[in-house]
Amino acid sequence: MVKLHLWVFIILIYLLEFGYSDVIEVPPLNINQKDLMKHLSLIDIKIALPAIYVFGDSFVDNGNNKAILGNEDAIGGGYLPFGIDFDGKPTGRVTNGRIGVDFIATVAGLPYPPPIMGMSKIDRKRIQTGVNYASGSSGLLPQNGHFLHKNVINFFQQVDLFENTTMEDLKSKFDSYKGFTQYLSKSLFFIHHAGNDLGLTFEVEMAKKYSIDKYAKLLIKEFSKQLKRLYTLGARKFFVSNVPPLGCSPFSINTKNHSGPCVEEINNRVSIYNDLLPSLLKNLQSTLSGSKFVLGDIYKVFQDVFEMPESYGFKDVNTSCCIDNNGTKIQVCAPNIAPCKDRKTRVFFDPFHPSETMHFLWARRFLKDSSVCSPINLIQLMQA
Repeated sequence: MVKLHLWVFIILIYLLEFGYSDVIEVPPLNINQKDLMKHLSLIDIKIALPAIYVFGDSFVDNGNNKAILGNEDAIGGGYLPFGIDFDGKPTGRVTNGRIGVDFIATVAGLPYPPPIMGMSKIDRKRIQTGVNYASGSSGLLPQNGHFLHKNVINFFQQVDLFENTTMEDLKSKFDSYKGFTQYLSKSLFFIHHAGNDLGLTFEVEMAKKYSIDKYAKLLIKEFSKQLKRLYTLGARKFFVSNVPPLGCSPFSINTKNHSGPCVEEINNRVSIYNDLLPSLLKNLQSTLSGSKFVLGDIYKVFQDVFEMPESYGFKDVNTSCCIDNNGTKIQVCAPNIAPCKDRKTRVFFDPFHPSETMHFLWARRFLKDSSVCSPINLIQLMQA
């Protein structure tokens, strides 16, 4: 019994020391860097990051699909209730408020990286603090978006945009090539991809062609190719998020057969891919001189919440906050129908995407918590 009490005491001290299993309120919309750093207990931390470049899918898309598909399309987040907590403005973020990269940008003292597809040619030539290329329903492979008949921007196309627009526009801002390369080497490249590849794209198009093991290797091969392209273009600081447990989304739970709280067939598929990521990033860092690759374990962030929701302030981990056209909470949000009022305590805003509260949680854990980042956390990468 004495040993048991001792272990309980040690665990409590650990939780208090590292503060990852706790509740921190989502900060006000227009909070500045200084106040957000204080809110996160990031005291006496200096960050000199010139820019953040964001690549990914709907977890980090802040308006590209809205610009491409218009305000009526659900995967563009262009209508209410999306943005209800972003001053009531649908911005293209597929959630009720901000997304994780918004909080990360504020911590870095930078504006939210604007969506490339919503920028004018003049804006593109002026911006030096980063750009967002993410596109909802996109992924590593060109097949993403096909079965939805959507013209989304997949990862290789996002890299194309960076190379053919941003790179060209930026060069004229620097007096020398050396200054330009130093700027790129100090900038953060944040990448969140492969969720769509492993979800509906695999089920609808790719499962008939590949076993999951071969498919996961195909994804890793394509991911490696594009990461090397970014390195060749000048990127040096890479933060790569793995894929969350897709089998625990409200959509999966309500549309797939399963015996437990989540659809383990889908989560196992995700895990096969996630397990290949650490060695990929280690190999890239060892072979690409001067590069730093950090892996963010968003799967574990969600897993921790599902196991101990109250510890993170959540009361609902498996239902959508918004209502679809059928009056259920299984499909995409219906336009202009009020969502739930308790969205601050929900993990999901719609059947596929996290709430602002969950976005804030994964962002702050990536920033501070080395138990979900390897080999260093995001703050340390930004300072490197």
